[in-house]
Amino acid sequence: MKNKFYLKHSPVNPTLEYADSIVLPEGIDHIISQGGGSTLDCGKWLARKFKVKHTAIPTTAGTGSEVTKYCVLMVDGKKTTFTDEAFIPTSYVLDPRLVVSLPRLHTLSSGLDAFSQALESYWSLNSTPESQSYAQMAINIIPKALIDSIETPLNEKARADMLFGANLAGRAINITRTNVCHAISYPLTEIYGIPHGIACSITLPYFSKKALKFDISQFFKRLDIPKYEFDKDKVRDIAIESEKLKDCPFHIAKDDIDKSLS
Repeated sequence: MKNKFYLKHSPVNPTLEYADSIVLPEGIDHIISQGGGSTLDCGKWLARKFKVKHTAIPTTAGTGSEVTKYCVLMVDGKKTTFTDEAFIPTSYVLDPRLVVSLPRLHTLSSGLDAFSQALESYWSLNSTPESQSYAQMAINIIPKALIDSIETPLNEKARADMLFGANLAGRAINITRTNVCHAISYPLTEIYGIPHGIACSITLPYFSKKALKFDISQFFKRLDIPKYEFDKDKVRDIAIESEKLKDCPFHIAKDDIDKSLS
């Protein structure tokens, strides 16, 4: 046990400087990160930096970070995604007992992140039969699991299903990456502090209909997603420059972003 380093409770949206500042004690050969996506991402950064094993234990059901090659850190005030196969954890543990105490807002936001990942992956230009299989399973699992997790927080079956759905969504985006809804979510989070998954969900109904003719409005009404104020023009002008838009199966115009934010 003395060769293991336990990493918990990293700040939300950690900076590259923060992750780089963590020093491992001498002789450590295994990092165990336990927490949300931010904590797991810091664990990924350290594991690659110091070339040690990494076990990821998510305590939110949303990012799927435990199975992805992505590490998201803030660089100069912007969410930046680093990509490297070396970021994929050596192993992971999905334990619903660690998720049952998650507050409603965090449950909602992380679940919406997973749902957005699955849908964006499914319609992505980079999709493959394997990624679409993972995405479809996640899309089938998440709505009921998320509703049950919110309405009955101590329901370990619902929490386990959400962890599994998020893991599948993570596997899907590990192949395809995310695209438009995540692209628009970044300025919503960076500038206005809107929780990441909720920021993704704002535009998901519009693009789900556009890409898949898939109406998620009734599901979202059931969730009672909180509303936030933001400057739509400012968000649109930033998002339209994102490289992520190139992975959509259709051209994204400024008008699309305007409609999605309405």
